[in-house]
Amino acid sequence: MRASEAMARKVCSVGPETTVAEAARIMCVSGHGSLPVLDADGRFLGVVSKYDLVRHCLPGYLEEVGDLYRSGEFQPFLEKAKELAGAPVAGIMDTRAVVGSEDMPLAEVASLMVTRHVHQIPVLRQGKLLGVIGLQDVISKLAEIAFCSTSTEP
Repeated sequence: MRASEAMARKVCSVGPETTVAEAARIMCVSGHGSLPVLDADGRFLGVVSKYDLVRHCLPGYLEEVGDLYRSGEFQPFLEKAKELAGAPVAGIMDTRAVVGSEDMPLAEVASLMVTRHVHQIPVLRQGKLLGVIGLQDVISKLAEIAFCSTSTEP
């Protein structure tokens, strides 16, 4: 089983100039935890995630405290988020995102997800996005083959 057989081909993506607020809105509406960032030619530039949004909205001193709830300091967090809202995602996206290829074995994709602590892996061909494979896609294929099929296909 290869990544191309399990990946989602219809993918929500954003451009590098998309604002942080718009990316957050897209993630909230779509339920996605991350979005591929593509240039005007469809080339993959990186990924912006909910984690990136929260990390960049967190004031530096609260990051050091490590416990926003106990610090009681929600207002600085909110102010930082408002400051960042109009900024382009290019400034906060992960440009070293874990990526895969369409011929990558599904077991390798799953291993990368576990070892690199990511929930989705963009699938690229020559720098262009073909699709995204997420944990749900891996589980769905495993369930389909291992639990719901009478086939012995690996």
